[in-house]
Amino acid sequence: MNEPTELPVRTPRVWLHYAQGDLGVALREAEYETPTHFTICFLCQGAAEKFLKAYLISQGWELIRTHDIVELLEYCCDYDPDFGGLMENGRVLNEYIVAGRYPGDVIFEEIGPDETREALQAACQIRDAVVARLA
Repeated sequence: MNEPTELPVRTPRVWLHYAQGDLGVALREAEYETPTHFTICFLCQGAAEKFLKAYLISQGWELIRTHDIVELLEYCCDYDPDFGGLMENGRVLNEYIVAGRYPGDVIFEEIGPDETREALQAACQIRDAVVARLA
């Protein structure tokens, strides 16, 4: 592998690329006849996290290790208070920080089509908010 020319933790473009990848996989998986709901929800949480970190880093924020979407949205509000309108999306996605990641975390049947739709909608709204601000 080639050595990166920029550290990804300081490059919003790289964070956006990974976020789009996570969300793209989740959206494609949701189209299958028998989608893996817990994986979709987990990917939506990860995508939202990466989108928000892309925005924050673009504002000069120093990367911290957190997976908490609500916490990241609070940081975003320091730069743009309109991010406060996405807090419910953050609470929805925070349910999937660990849920669905490993066997035994949740009963997989508890995460179904309704949760998938809700997670996809939340992640897409966060994506749209970030992309609009970085355009």
